[in-house]
Amino acid sequence: MKYLSAYGFILVGQWNKSTTVKSGINYELTDLDSERVVYSFVVDGVPEYIGICEKDYTTLKDRMGRYKNQQGGSGISISTNKRISIHIKQLLDQGKRVEIYALKPAIKEIFVDLQVDLVKGLENPLIASFKPEWNR
Repeated sequence: MKYLSAYGFILVGQWNKSTTVKSGINYELTDLDSERVVYSFVVDGVPEYIGICEKDYTTLKDRMGRYKNQQGGSGISISTNKRISIHIKQLLDQGKRVEIYALKPAIKEIFVDLQVDLVKGLENPLIASFKPEWNR
């Protein structure tokens, strides 16, 4: 089994049940909260979801807030944020621990004269490698 730590991911927080938030979940971050990262929600040592802070200015705290508040999406389809928050809530209701791991790429890659965005560039290969259930 592959481990996120082999790629430089560290434990930065966890999800908790909350009676004061409509979604029923809240997060607690201990590190990298003001950074743009690749993140994963891990249950029993298994990455269930891998995502990124999409925009250059989006922090991990911003991104977790969108799951907590189920922001985004419109129309008939359910937003990714709401869908993932429902998964988190179900596991917390079962007494499971949902941990938040994150990776902040430390190097800047240049291709010819273009800076490569490693946060965006790592998401799809990590999803392909780990095949997280919630990314399907």
